[in-house]
Amino acid sequence: MKRWRRRRLFDGIRTVPLTPAQVLQLRSHQDRVGSTLIGLFIVASFAVTVATVVVFASDSGQDHRAFIMVAAFDSLLLAASFALVREGRERTGTILALVVGMLHVLWVCIETSAGVSQESLLFGLAMAPLIVIRDELPYLRMGLAAAAVSIFITVELALPDGAGAHPLTAGLAEDFTRANKVIAGVFIMAVAVAIQFKFSATKRILEGAARYGELRATTDELTGVYNRRPVVAQLSEWAQRDRGNYAIALIDLDHFKTVNDEFGHDCGDKILQLVASTLRNHFRDSDMVSRWGGDEFLVLIPGVRHADLHPILERLRRSIALIQKECSEHVHSVSVSIGAAMGAIGQTPDECIAAADHALYRAKEEGRNKVVVVGVGTPSHALGRPPADEIERRSVPPRVTK
Repeated sequence: MKRWRRRRLFDGIRTVPLTPAQVLQLRSHQDRVGSTLIGLFIVASFAVTVATVVVFASDSGQDHRAFIMVAAFDSLLLAASFALVREGRERTGTILALVVGMLHVLWVCIETSAGVSQESLLFGLAMAPLIVIRDELPYLRMGLAAAAVSIFITVELALPDGAGAHPLTAGLAEDFTRANKVIAGVFIMAVAVAIQFKFSATKRILEGAARYGELRATTDELTGVYNRRPVVAQLSEWAQRDRGNYAIALIDLDHFKTVNDEFGHDCGDKILQLVASTLRNHFRDSDMVSRWGGDEFLVLIPGVRHADLHPILERLRRSIALIQKECSEHVHSVSVSIGAAMGAIGQTPDECIAAADHALYRAKEEGRNKVVVVGVGTPSHALGRPPADEIERRSVPPRVTK
């Protein structure tokens, strides 16, 4: 026999809804990470500049005093840019660090030659503005990236291998070239990872905020189940497609007004939450559990047979009857009346709901704590609850004459 409840084995990766407070928290975390990345970028640039000074100072075959002085000045500028960032002048400090880094690469290539592969660092410097310029300034980002690319083209065209003013000795140049390639590769990989992190974090925030807005529009805040809107939309879609083979169940708590009056709305709200949790656990993922209003829930059940509907709802009624909630030292038991109807091709959503409402009315009239299920009805535009005698007349099956 086909099981009524089916477990979801795989449902992909769902977007987690984010409340406004969670969005602010994630943005604050993203800002802290961004500040850390900017600091690391400046520190790494400072380290590369100092290492370049050490390499050139160790070359006894050429006089690099002019370059060493310029590189030392670059180091001071990078230290100043780090201080600016720490003082809160992030944009100014970041732009200064990027410009110093580009000019430092150009000066190394002028001093030696393009053969030491120092210009390969410009690829990373062209990508860096995407992460270190955190303000929404696209023209500034593009301008800095274009500057890095322009310097690279200039080096490649105007400074061919061996055209430097004071090229390094052969052995030192070979080691320096190898180190530059490694640093450039690591730098580009680090920038790519940072860009991916920034993109993923921003996407998560945007999708999470959108998902939260969608849930606010379609979910009852108290119980966490659907509200009327998605159920009506689903019924309207099925009506347009002339789909039948579904059921609507209306679940109404018995004597709930007494609970609110005697024990307060806090107690009533807790009971509603317990009933909603029981409903979610009882029905399949494909079923739509909604709070229809007040103490009434509506469940839209697709793909169910008429013969199975009453046993399903009877088990639900018994499960809810097990709920007990202590309110003001009084243990309150819960019971519900359930009315259900099978949907029919040609019915409007209002007619489908009205048929289930008629069945619920019968359950209330017959003593509450009861399940009443009616079959497939004919299209009707009567929307209210009919008189009791009309309900009885409709519930009696027609006689079959031979």
